[in-house]
Amino acid sequence: MRFGGISSMILNCRNIKLLLLVILFCLCIAPAIASASPQKDIAVLPFKNVSGNSGCKIEYAVTEMLITELAKNKSFRIVERQRLEDVLKESKFQMSGLSDSNNAIKFGRLTGAKYLIAGNITLCSSEESQSSFIVDFGKKKASVELVVRIIDLETGIATGGAEGKGSSDRSSTSFAPSSVGLPNIFDSSKSVGTGTTKAEKDDLLIEAASKAVIELNEKIKAVFPLEGYIIKKDGQIVIIDIGKGMINTGSRFEVFQVGEELIHPVTKKKIGQEKNKVGEITIDKIHDEFSYGKITSSTKEIAVGNTIVLLKD
Repeated sequence: MRFGGISSMILNCRNIKLLLLVILFCLCIAPAIASASPQKDIAVLPFKNVSGNSGCKIEYAVTEMLITELAKNKSFRIVERQRLEDVLKESKFQMSGLSDSNNAIKFGRLTGAKYLIAGNITLCSSEESQSSFIVDFGKKKASVELVVRIIDLETGIATGGAEGKGSSDRSSTSFAPSSVGLPNIFDSSKSVGTGTTKAEKDDLLIEAASKAVIELNEKIKAVFPLEGYIIKKDGQIVIIDIGKGMINTGSRFEVFQVGEELIHPVTKKKIGQEKNKVGEITIDKIHDEFSYGKITSSTKEIAVGNTIVLLKD
């Protein structure tokens, strides 16, 4: 009996050790799984007007339009504006100071954002041309150009940039009575017809800015390839953790086996992980939170936990 009791205790100790090892393993891989979430947490700073046109007051509108466009994509999760303002105020950060990598990393920790988008309005112009005979022909045009930098808040390093351009124009006609010798019973400083008001100029600038933002949004999305995980595998069928609204039937993914984490030998900062491509999959059934796919090629065994990256057509 005593021997049996001792044996039982030894087995229990081994089981406890095994359980502790399993728990430790899970704790180690949990951060890696979380960091590869299909959604990217992004903070968008208010745009600055560096165009030289002090009369151009579209910074707020451009910022809101870009946030709206980014939020339409389920790949992105936008940090609330109020949260950004609170962090900037409480930590006494200056937006210009976020170009320093240490400040950028701290800002990321405080806001929960992984990426920061900082943008400038580099061109903001409106012009009007007019020709006249009996009827005045007028043309109004507005142009807006935007540039952004994208900063990885885990490393403090700029990972890319993008730019967007937009223009909008309108034509109008008006009748000038004096041109045919008739008295002008209207305001003598204007022709009969539509004049160019400040509101019209502002509308044109907003239209141009909207087009620039749409182009900018497409280029920003290209900087962030959609990533996820294989969460289940049965023969040649796999399930991934990306669902409706992010991909389409027929979407193709590269499959990677993640290797050793790379750390800079001098700065000691994490700069990424080795990735070895092991195959490709094609999506054939999409659900709200996950999707089914088929393995179309493989050089090594594709397994649960492998990362996937959307291929651009």
